[in-house]
Amino acid sequence: MCNTTNAAVPARIDYIDVWRFFAVIMVIQSHVLVYSGLKIAFLAPYLDQLDRLGELGVLIFFVISGFVICSGLVVEKSRTGTICLPAFYVRRFYRIIPPLWLYLGCLLLLSVTGMIEISSKQALTSASFLCNMPFPDGCSWFAGHTWTLAYEEQFYLVFPLLVLFIPLINNSLRFYFVIIGLVAGSVLLHSVGYLFMGEYLMYFVFLLTGCCCALLPENTISRIRRLPVAAWLSVIALLLMGIGYVSDPIEPLLKVVFYPVLILLLVLGTPTRLKLIAVVFKNRQLCYLGKISYTVYLWQELVTGNYVGWLSFVYLALVFVGAMLSYRYIELPLQSMATLISNNLKADAVASVESAVKPGLPAVWQTRQ
Repeated sequence: MCNTTNAAVPARIDYIDVWRFFAVIMVIQSHVLVYSGLKIAFLAPYLDQLDRLGELGVLIFFVISGFVICSGLVVEKSRTGTICLPAFYVRRFYRIIPPLWLYLGCLLLLSVTGMIEISSKQALTSASFLCNMPFPDGCSWFAGHTWTLAYEEQFYLVFPLLVLFIPLINNSLRFYFVIIGLVAGSVLLHSVGYLFMGEYLMYFVFLLTGCCCALLPENTISRIRRLPVAAWLSVIALLLMGIGYVSDPIEPLLKVVFYPVLILLLVLGTPTRLKLIAVVFKNRQLCYLGKISYTVYLWQELVTGNYVGWLSFVYLALVFVGAMLSYRYIELPLQSMATLISNNLKADAVASVESAVKPGLPAVWQTRQ
């Protein structure tokens, strides 16, 4: 199950992890200030905007995820001549599943002791990446945030298969039409009241936008990275205006139409050539915090519920410490194991492709093999 594609190798974006950290901070501030029960009088009129800022963090995650994952596939194609889907799924499994199952296992233990309430059915729904589905029981507060993982994993289950069976990414124009079609479908579904399906398509638009950028030629990505500072600041201003001033009925429509491109420009256009910006986005400590952001995102939900209040800040500090330990002693060893297995699978795939192309066979048959 491996496929070949034609695409340029994208430039390495070395500050992407800092944006991951900022994205998780956006989510955390929303949970603490809007949902934890913490009462700050002067922020009370702005809770809706703070909640939207948290969702913006999720959307940034989606765009980054699409870009990074698809960039990896492009690099693999350039180095080996193939894209090996089994190797891809192994890497996704070891990166996502063990930390998630560890978190859900802890939730079930706390539930048995009576400290929190979450059913085994809700935990199973989360473990199955189905928390974005409108099930009556949901996933409870403690696992409800895994709706974001559900969208990502459902997307990455389907997208590589499209690469394999449909020559989608070999035709840039066709790829753009897919995104435009999803945007139009989301807007139409929202306008006729099918909010769930409208949002379902919307989140895929953000993931696909990141993937689309990863498939752009290197010179195009370089031009985006040289975005003028004034234009980059304008992107920030537009996003903040959308969060702060657009009314609820219009906001979902504007979000699916404009936010994907704005977020792409925001992240990739970060002007790190300026020393003031580079101090932040080239900072090793912030980059490291971005690398542990997945575990932080998982565990922050446990300490930002409506029963915590001011203690959220203390518990969040413990979450970051725990995430550092998890990254060092659990995630990195598992990722090393995944890399080893993945490399073996890719080597086998390359060998299979080379052995399939035998001298004397018709060219069409060789291509199909």
